[in-house]
Amino acid sequence: MKFAIDIRSLTAPHKTGVGIVTESLVRTMAAQAPNDTFLLFATGTEETLMNLPAFREPNIVLSPVTIPNKIASALWAIPHGPTMERFLPQTPDVWLFPNAHLLKTTLPYAVIFHDATLRTVPNFFTLKDHLRALVTNESRVFREAKRVIAVSEHSKNDAIEYYNVLPDRVTVANLGVDHSVYGPREQPSDKSYRAAYDLNQPYLLALATREPRKNIDSVITAYTMFRDHGGKAIPLVLAGAKGWKTRHIDAALAASAYRDDIREVAYVPEKHKAALIRGAKTLLFPSFYEGFGLPVLEAMACGTPVMTSITSSLPDVAGNAALYVDPLNITDIVQALHQLLDEPHGPKLQGILRARGTERAQQFSWEKTGSIILQTLREIATKH
Repeated sequence: MKFAIDIRSLTAPHKTGVGIVTESLVRTMAAQAPNDTFLLFATGTEETLMNLPAFREPNIVLSPVTIPNKIASALWAIPHGPTMERFLPQTPDVWLFPNAHLLKTTLPYAVIFHDATLRTVPNFFTLKDHLRALVTNESRVFREAKRVIAVSEHSKNDAIEYYNVLPDRVTVANLGVDHSVYGPREQPSDKSYRAAYDLNQPYLLALATREPRKNIDSVITAYTMFRDHGGKAIPLVLAGAKGWKTRHIDAALAASAYRDDIREVAYVPEKHKAALIRGAKTLLFPSFYEGFGLPVLEAMACGTPVMTSITSSLPDVAGNAALYVDPLNITDIVQALHQLLDEPHGPKLQGILRARGTERAQQFSWEKTGSIILQTLREIATKH
């Protein structure tokens, strides 16, 4: 069978959530189905296509198309223009789209549904984001898909509620984690990776793109209040690429009396991320809304205690292995910091969360995710 997979997310200079999911699934499914062919489709300039990772698996056919994405988008928008499969060396049986990109195909396809953030928290996004969704016509993409693959039960419910996807057309495939990378055991390279950020001492870690949904300004304010009330003098590390609408984050940083103890780290490459997570006393992830919450799973797999929100999909992922807070209540976050870090009960709680987290993380793997998606794609190709 021939599976076409849209890997346009992998042409970005820095790999974020969708890119991590896309590459992990491609490699996993190719290993699980050695007798099938995986046709990987991407468009872009010569420069952006150079960002694509190397795929050396014998059943993977990389098909980059040197067309700037704006021109490619115009092609897909033409009523009688070429379909995407026209640019592939072989005709696939079915497509997999890892997110709702602008697309054009006459073949059956499945699309991965990550979240409904543009519908649930629209004010957290820019006009450009909303225009992009409008041009993409996400509702049509989901409506015309033979199957929508939701990354969590919460995400499935949002696909049904906000995009009117019929329940029997939604398959849940929880995201996974690479346990060979994200594990509790310290690796020989960890200290050198952390040394690159001057982080070989205890620290709190907030790992997220700087955007309103991630609630980073509340983390900073809560950290300041925690320190004001005699909390442990441990540095706070803010790691992640700069996103959009960061005014509140900048204001919280400027207002903190402990600004010198707050470290800002830009985008963290994938090969460094596990080392930073393993070195942290706690991952602080009080996001307002997540379709899954991959950093929470990665932290649990690393044996790093997690503080996260009691909202959206995060309890689906963390189960009983996290300390939960109300993301709208800064006092709640402050109290959680005291619980985790104050003596004598802090170390005990950290130990409990560490043990529960590593056990919980074993329930998730890319092999499970890939198996569900492969089965779904085969069903679509057979029936249509």
